[in-house]
Amino acid sequence: MIFKYQLTMSDDMARRRVQIPEGVSGGFEIAHFRDTTTTHMWQTYRDMKNEPHSRYTVLLSDQCPMPIMQDSEAEHREHQDFFANANGSVLIAGLGIGFVNEYLKDMDNVTSITIVEKYQDVIDLVWPYCEKDDRYTLIHDDIETWVPPEGSYWDYAWFDAWVFNNPLDYSQHMTLMQERYADYIGASGQWISKPPEA
Repeated sequence: MIFKYQLTMSDDMARRRVQIPEGVSGGFEIAHFRDTTTTHMWQTYRDMKNEPHSRYTVLLSDQCPMPIMQDSEAEHREHQDFFANANGSVLIAGLGIGFVNEYLKDMDNVTSITIVEKYQDVIDLVWPYCEKDDRYTLIHDDIETWVPPEGSYWDYAWFDAWVFNNPLDYSQHMTLMQERYADYIGASGQWISKPPEA
């Protein structure tokens, strides 16, 4: 398996907003934040990431003080490696707010997308509304323990499912992903926080 992470790349796509309605399911919530929102440490995130936009869709969890996913400029920037390298059959760890779906829908070089999401509440809030077509398959399972069907293979995998309350730290989680899926994927990438652009 080749584990890819490119530090620089040209950004030829614009940040896109997701169209998920607000709602609550179990310990999760989809909310629409503005640049003036003051809850959930939103202003701290905006300042830290130098966010320029006025409207956002965010995924909240009652186990985390900040949003765990948002359609922000920072997320757009931090997924550039995924957008550049995804091709053929793609495996994605984590549904989030369906953020990457907004881009994948226009990528003709991606032939199939398999998304593994651990939380049914997230699926209930997001899956009925996010962008998808007949290339998409959603699996309700934990990417850390899921056993792919025999013969499964993906050309590219994107691992973005580590969460705040995981007993593994981020490095341990990514090591597990590389080892667990080595026989199933050709190449992979991971979400890594990047500093705001100058």
